[in-house]
Amino acid sequence: MAQNQKRREKGTGNIYKRDNGSWVGRLNIGIKPDGKPKIKCFSGKTEAEVKRKIREYNAGGFVVEKQKISVETYFMNWLRVYKKDHLKSSSYDRLENTIIHQIIPNIGMIQLQQLTSDDIQILLSKLKTDGYSHSIVKKTYDCIGAVLKHALIKGDIDKNPMLLIKPPEKRSFPQKEIRFFTEEEVTLIIEECGREYSTGTPVYVYGDAFILMLNTGIRIGELIALEKGDWNEEEKTLHIKRNIQLIKSRDEDGNPVSGCELAYNTTKTYSGNRVIPLNQNATNALRRLCDAHPKSNYVVCSANETLIPPQRIERTFYRILKNIGLNKTGIHSLRHTFASMLFAKKVDIKTVSKLLGHASIQITLNTYIHLIENADHDAVAVLDNIF
Repeated sequence: MAQNQKRREKGTGNIYKRDNGSWVGRLNIGIKPDGKPKIKCFSGKTEAEVKRKIREYNAGGFVVEKQKISVETYFMNWLRVYKKDHLKSSSYDRLENTIIHQIIPNIGMIQLQQLTSDDIQILLSKLKTDGYSHSIVKKTYDCIGAVLKHALIKGDIDKNPMLLIKPPEKRSFPQKEIRFFTEEEVTLIIEECGREYSTGTPVYVYGDAFILMLNTGIRIGELIALEKGDWNEEEKTLHIKRNIQLIKSRDEDGNPVSGCELAYNTTKTYSGNRVIPLNQNATNALRRLCDAHPKSNYVVCSANETLIPPQRIERTFYRILKNIGLNKTGIHSLRHTFASMLFAKKVDIKTVSKLLGHASIQITLNTYIHLIENADHDAVAVLDNIF
């Protein structure tokens, strides 16, 4: 039985204390369809707490009970509502893949309000143990952090469990060995790229594309996006200003449908928009590529002069490697080889970073530290011939 019933204060409804010591507030918020008053109840440990809740409700900012929602539902809703119109298509695809493949299978079934720092730490540790790279684990960490920060600001959680989680350290992950070709292997690749049938027809339609990549260090997406107007033949330069990536095909609501499509993007970073000086090998390869399809605006294109999916070029590259007896490796190895040749010629790291279009010198240093260290050892070894 309730006691100590208080006189009503304007706007606070009827507040009273229960026999068990807790306080209750009853606020008339309208009329039901049957004509009876519609009452909303508030409870708290003190009278002041109940009054505060009623004031917040009247101000439009009070939710009686936090919405019960799973991590899976909340994260996917955040992605579609708050990220769809603010990310490049390729970036959206990567973020969606992180949520679908790394987050949902491990913590997607947990209620958002019940998600703890232990749950998150166990997830990150499991990904590392399962052999995922630092890049994937870091993307998972960043995604969870962004969503939970959003949830805290929005009032959907009371505290952020990510505050106890430290970002994964790259040095604690096995370092992936960068594959680049030796001078002998480069010679074999170039010879194979230029091989012709007895009729004089090139064996590989895109052979010159690989020679161009070897001599410029451009990415495959930058290669596909090249237009003839990007080549300044007089100044012997190539302007890299766009990128083409394979993205998921989606319906009008943004849901993935079968198949993929090619999409134009700006370069990967601001520094990616760059002008690369061309040596004679690159110039000759460019000229042959442009002459092969005189009516097309693209430097590299299909037989009907349309854009080429990156997989088609990659398949040709794998065939070349197989035919000269080299193990299969990604086409990005051509870019690594370009960098390694520059370091071998003692080109400074700032220049290499600029030519590669890296966002910072630190990225270049982290990627090619072993090449730089080897160069230092070679330099010191020269002393053996002096003393």
